[in-house]
Amino acid sequence: MHADRIDYQDLRGRRVMVIGASGFLGAHVARRLDALGAQVFALSRSVPDLGGGITNHRCDASDEGQVRAAFADIRPDVVYHLTSDSRGGREVELIPDSLRNDVAATLNVLLEAHRQKTPRIVLTASMEEPMGDAGTAVPSSPYAAAKWVTAGYARMLAALHGLPVVVLRLMMTYGPGQKDYKVIPATIRALLKGEAATLSSGVRPVDWVYVDEVTDAFVRAALVQGVGAESIDVGTGRLATVRDVASLIGEITGRQDLLRFGALGDRPMEMVRAAQTEPAERLLGWKANTDLRAGLEKTVAWYRDRL
Repeated sequence: MHADRIDYQDLRGRRVMVIGASGFLGAHVARRLDALGAQVFALSRSVPDLGGGITNHRCDASDEGQVRAAFADIRPDVVYHLTSDSRGGREVELIPDSLRNDVAATLNVLLEAHRQKTPRIVLTASMEEPMGDAGTAVPSSPYAAAKWVTAGYARMLAALHGLPVVVLRLMMTYGPGQKDYKVIPATIRALLKGEAATLSSGVRPVDWVYVDEVTDAFVRAALVQGVGAESIDVGTGRLATVRDVASLIGEITGRQDLLRFGALGDRPMEMVRAAQTEPAERLLGWKANTDLRAGLEKTVAWYRDRL
């Protein structure tokens, strides 16, 4: 289906597998697909309980046997592979987990989708991937290296074997339900509890995109045709520094006095990348419409209700 003729009703009754459904993005995507009438099968190491009509399965995607059994049982029409070891630290100790939870898990899913001739696979790439020539580009972290490798495998399988994969390169996604150690939820939670929010210098510019917008891009990726496996940026195309975002959170919560910039060191080799928005508009019919302040206000309200 062409991007300008997308009909969400086409998802009704389709068997959709969401791998990593207990995670931040996976939960949002699974619930949205369920609301659109898809038969959603939520897979995770810890069996998620997402409500609605979602069927929950325990599956460790890094285990080839478990992935094969899940595909044989579910026979999906669409697969979303959203599981990831998303810690952005630079420590070498993170490499084994990243190899298992990003590289091995993704390859297990891509290869089984190929064997089962799954009609559509949607895969996440990352804004942290290095830019430039493959012979000289240097990943900034184990996570960045892993996402770079897995996107490369997806393109290879598409080119050599016709794997019907769509790759979405996400900018800095934020919103309700994100992992607590991420900068936005960590800052919100601290300020709402009246505690100091310890931050880096905050000078890094980032393309921040609200999770509901990202979820819509994922839904569209299941429906469009003729997209190919080149990574499609999902973001606003605009940059705002970490300091700007934390200051906005301070304004919204009324606790700017608790922001502590410079209390943490800046990480080396931080990626600065704004989304190239034209491909997403052309191929997916998608554009981010939630501005930063509105998205942060929704996110703060969600955390305030829970604290």
